[in-house]
Amino acid sequence: MYWADKIAKQIVSSGKYKPYWVDDMKTPSGFAHVGSLRGPIIHSLIYRALKDAGQKATFTFVINDFDHADELPLEFKEDLKEYMGFPLRKIPSPIKGLDSLGGLLADDFSKAMAGLGVEAKILSSWDMYHEGKFDGVIREALEAGEKIQDIYEKVSGSKKKEKGWLPFQAICQNCGKVGTTRVYEWDGKVVSYKCEPNMVVWAKGCGHEGKISPFGGSGKLPWKVDWAAHWKVIGVTIEAAGKDHASAGGSYDIALTLCDQVFHYPRPFKLPYEFILIGGRKMSSSKGLGLKAHDLINILPAELGRFLFARSDYRQQANFDPAATMAIPDLFDEYDRAWQAHIDGSDETLARTFELSQIKSIPDKKPIFLPRFRDIANYLEQPNVDLVKKFEEIKGGRLTQEEKSLLQERKKYVKVWLEHYAPEEAKYEMLSGVPKGLKLGKKEKEFLLKLLDLLERQKDADALQKEIYDLTKKMGLDTKKAFAAIYQVLIGKDHGPKAAWFLLSLPKEKVSKRLKEAAK
Repeated sequence: MYWADKIAKQIVSSGKYKPYWVDDMKTPSGFAHVGSLRGPIIHSLIYRALKDAGQKATFTFVINDFDHADELPLEFKEDLKEYMGFPLRKIPSPIKGLDSLGGLLADDFSKAMAGLGVEAKILSSWDMYHEGKFDGVIREALEAGEKIQDIYEKVSGSKKKEKGWLPFQAICQNCGKVGTTRVYEWDGKVVSYKCEPNMVVWAKGCGHEGKISPFGGSGKLPWKVDWAAHWKVIGVTIEAAGKDHASAGGSYDIALTLCDQVFHYPRPFKLPYEFILIGGRKMSSSKGLGLKAHDLINILPAELGRFLFARSDYRQQANFDPAATMAIPDLFDEYDRAWQAHIDGSDETLARTFELSQIKSIPDKKPIFLPRFRDIANYLEQPNVDLVKKFEEIKGGRLTQEEKSLLQERKKYVKVWLEHYAPEEAKYEMLSGVPKGLKLGKKEKEFLLKLLDLLERQKDADALQKEIYDLTKKMGLDTKKAFAAIYQVLIGKDHGPKAAWFLLSLPKEKVSKRLKEAAK
């Protein structure tokens, strides 16, 4: 059984976590990287599994745009440096058309999620605070300031804050920063605060002291308290979290304890998940590490982008490094195996992975010819190849309209891969002349001359491929060495696409001339 279906079954059979409300959240500190999509898709998979199990479920995604900027996107770091410590929704957008940096980054990530079929309703923490939805939990947190400090100390082992610390961050009425204020008194109506000049290293407070009502969006709860408060305000009953938050004594455990002892709200279903890495490193938006989330659907069809995450168990660390690797062709091959399993039922888990990777409707279980990504790449690098005819040869019959559409879609992504991501050894292009330093043995040269004769009379690729093999055996020449000689002479590599197809796709005169030159 697929892991999301197991989780859904576990949730339902527990008799708890009703109504089923799935939620996830993110602070938009920069243009989100691909790794940021794992959480939303994990939650989407659980949501779909609950729905497929016949359950009514809700799915939301919170953009924490009330959070302060303690880092800025690399693209705008210099231009926006004066806004460090401001709420993300109060930092101007560096791009026209949006009202704030928070809005810009939220819009970017929301579109990336929607493109991969994440069905969540997007919520803004800034809006919810300003609509007064957090007023009740703010009061509860301020009344329990001492207890919250005890929970921090007990659960995480952290030292207690300074005497008088209260769990609230006011927006400074003088400078507008929220990341530099310290609230130290609460009289039931207003909080007293100071905008501290040296409280944090990434922003400088203005020194202003003031009093303000904590309600209606004048400030926010600190992150760990805010997380638990969100659960109560929204009604969340299911929320997974990355292992950095879910480690023992981490923010997840603190938030769950706050549910019990401060907000008196049932704990949501806990599910820690692993990261997806790029080149073995954890991705980071603020440090510019990793492919941007909005770029994923430019290099993969949406279903493949979703499959990238759906194919791994949530407890498994995944690695995706498309640059100068065969990761993308490998992903297409794996997706095709899952599609085939969906058709023939050969692997239940793989078939379910395919189904949960679809953005709209699930394809029928009728047989379909799947043009292999690698083969398309090989033929695209050969001049004068009609892809439809070539794949009809491979299929052994005419392509259906659906198969032609699939071929055209994959052709688009193959071109992107070849131009930006394919390793050099995967690129096949006939050289302008015999490679310098080419060393061929007497038998290899003789083989190339005999190959000329085959090319003169044989026009069928399958027949030619067989005749080349037969020729190597007849000459007592190692087959691997013989084919390597062909590739070395034409493209300067030891390997390449199927030799017969490649030879017949190239201009006959150029091939003949090259083989003769190499055999001298």
